[in-house]
Amino acid sequence: MNRPALVLLAALTLAVATVLGAGCRPDGLRTDFIATRYVQDAEAQLTRLPRDAAGARRSLNRAVALLPPDSDMRLRVARLYVAARDYRAARGLFEAEPEPQLAPDDRALLGYCLLKTGERERGAELCLRVISDARAMRSSGAIGRQEWALLLNDAGYLLVDAGAEIEAAADAVRQATEALPLQPAFVDSHGWALARQDRLMDAAFYLERARRLNPPDDPEMLYHLGVVYARLERFGDAEEMLRRAHRLDPDLDAAQEELRRLGRILPPPALA
Repeated sequence: MNRPALVLLAALTLAVATVLGAGCRPDGLRTDFIATRYVQDAEAQLTRLPRDAAGARRSLNRAVALLPPDSDMRLRVARLYVAARDYRAARGLFEAEPEPQLAPDDRALLGYCLLKTGERERGAELCLRVISDARAMRSSGAIGRQEWALLLNDAGYLLVDAGAEIEAAADAVRQATEALPLQPAFVDSHGWALARQDRLMDAAFYLERARRLNPPDDPEMLYHLGVVYARLERFGDAEEMLRRAHRLDPDLDAAQEELRRLGRILPPPALA
């Protein structure tokens, strides 16, 4: 950090300490600062490994109680709620904004939250509209290839993960992967879509490739690979991937459920 930034940080720290030490009710500046700190805490809890999704949800709940009437901050918190798997809380914040004013990626996330909270028809329609709009904007030259591929992948993956409109979603993530074949998240999305279509050997190929392209282990990638290995009856490999996913993200309930299912498939250990 350069010297002017250090000076500014020191001044801000002193100002905040003065306000906190005064014992007065939180004013606007102090409230905004504390809310931002809670949001930053949640971001850290969700990005470091092992993840702490439960802790992130607690931090976000505290932030929401202090949030200023700021659209950008509300949307930032909504995205973090999605990452922390609190889809109902995220949905409420997304729906506080006029839908036409939401960016396409936020509309896709709102669609995902709707899918996860029971409004599957409306949620799928929102994600499909993001895909359709992205293709139209690409055809007109309004967006470049990278933004187009990112929108196709994100909306397509959210549909695949929620088990909705699989064929259309699989086509979207396939296009994204063909456009940017070295993007690990795109390759993983393509593999997960193939798994949803019961094309398990092809799915394993892409999911293994995604893992090679993304050297730091990612819990969701490990989970996807573990599920496919289990369906292919590669039980030892499946258990290894799922246990690793659970270790890196203890709040990933789907990995725990798959491990329990796998435990019913695997024979019990031999008695001594």
